[in-house]
Amino acid sequence: MSSTIFYRQLTMSIQSLSQVTSISRPKSLIILEIILDNYLYYLKTRRLIVESLLIKGVLISTYITISRVLRWYYHTEIKVSEKLLYIGKDRFIIVANHRKAIDPYLILATLPFDVYRTFLPIRFFTANIFLKYWWQRCFLLPFGSFRAYSTEGKLSGVKGALQLSDQGQSLFIFPEGKRVRNVKKIELKIGVAYLAQRRNFTIIPVNISYAGSSSKKKTQIIWGAPFKQGFDIQYEDLNVITRRIFRKVQVLSAQK
Repeated sequence: MSSTIFYRQLTMSIQSLSQVTSISRPKSLIILEIILDNYLYYLKTRRLIVESLLIKGVLISTYITISRVLRWYYHTEIKVSEKLLYIGKDRFIIVANHRKAIDPYLILATLPFDVYRTFLPIRFFTANIFLKYWWQRCFLLPFGSFRAYSTEGKLSGVKGALQLSDQGQSLFIFPEGKRVRNVKKIELKIGVAYLAQRRNFTIIPVNISYAGSSSKKKTQIIWGAPFKQGFDIQYEDLNVITRRIFRKVQVLSAQK
């Protein structure tokens, strides 16, 4: 990754310097601006690399320390598609239904470690309200959260997600956009369709369901087979794509 960044910066510098002769301002000032711009780009890139490593370390540590506790406490029954067990490195987006705040961490805790490690680092679409205050960001950002809705000057929304994916990071999204109790009244967000139209993602569907009383908890998590949407969806309606993708999540509940 470092060599790629170096050559990208070098190319940018050469292209910028080649334009100096066609600008009327003092060459020394223009060259200084080019150097500063490239240095700032370098710092930003290095920051993203360090951030990625930090998130990966936090998620691995979390998996090792509490995954068994989560599975035990929620009495989880786990089903994982055989096709997922042998998956290789790719551009991933995990798509799930949303019932409780613990969902993303509990869902990931049910993966075999080798598969889990393949997805790392994972970035979670998180409602902006949960990243409003500094103390919320201090806790959630190291776990991979980023703002689900576009915020000026911040890596956020679906465009920010594409940047993260381009850096080799996996995405985790709830198309419902919030925790849903009444499954008959679901209003899906089109973010997952927007992403699928613009990159050739391998989509991982997963369904989570809770049952039983507080004394007899039972949670079932079912991981479906990975799939792709292909390139023939470029001009398809985003709502249609979203419903088709989320349908893959819904049908998993029938495997109980």
